[in-house]
Amino acid sequence: MWFRRLLRIEWDVIAGIIAALLAMLLSFMGLVSERVGLGIVLLLCALLLTRDLRAEAREIRMFDKLDLIKRHVVDVSVALKQPEIQLIGPKKMRHAYSTFVSALYGEVCWFNACCRMFRRQEIFDLALRPLLDNPNVTSIRLLCRPEERAAWHADVLPKLRQCENQAKLPEPSWAAIQGGVSFLIGDIDGDGRNEALVSILDEPFAVSSHGTNAPRYLIRVFSTCDLMPHIEEVARYAMNAPEAPSELDARGHHEA
Repeated sequence: MWFRRLLRIEWDVIAGIIAALLAMLLSFMGLVSERVGLGIVLLLCALLLTRDLRAEAREIRMFDKLDLIKRHVVDVSVALKQPEIQLIGPKKMRHAYSTFVSALYGEVCWFNACCRMFRRQEIFDLALRPLLDNPNVTSIRLLCRPEERAAWHADVLPKLRQCENQAKLPEPSWAAIQGGVSFLIGDIDGDGRNEALVSILDEPFAVSSHGTNAPRYLIRVFSTCDLMPHIEEVARYAMNAPEAPSELDARGHHEA
């Protein structure tokens, strides 16, 4: 215990003060000239100043490391508090969709997209145009049922041709999609981790409007959720599946 107390004492400061007092005493006694004594005192002051400057630099580095640790702790605490799935109600759907779309990067996939709902210009501007206008989105991949072909040509293409970034959205991939689940999937914030915005197009999660089922709720699936790999696998399988024929092609093939 006593050894630790000795180590806490700033011996260099004590030695400097003693040396300065000795230099002054020798100067007063006439053993050394005043110029020599003053030089010794100034040298000791310079050494002590250098020591203080080095200590200040160490403190600044220490505070920088503490700030970095604090930021990491905050990031970890936020990650721990972040839910894996979030249910979004009708009042917050538009804001949640806008926030999600504005944070997307790279290629975006929309699984089971309903082209008929884009018949209204308002819905097109709310749902597709933000994806087209997002400068970080490079391409938009729609995966649609074959029966959506007519709506794509009649309701989407005329509006798409009026958009500046229409090249981002090529013709959809036509796949034999089963079920009433639709989702938008993409990389959020460019960190390489996908998230999804899921809508269930059946009651009680949807409501029938203008001949189509409009979502009443949205489900935000974060990258930390165990469901995310399954959603990615469903989208990957649909994109790589053989293109489904249209109703007209299938009817003609059947008649032949």
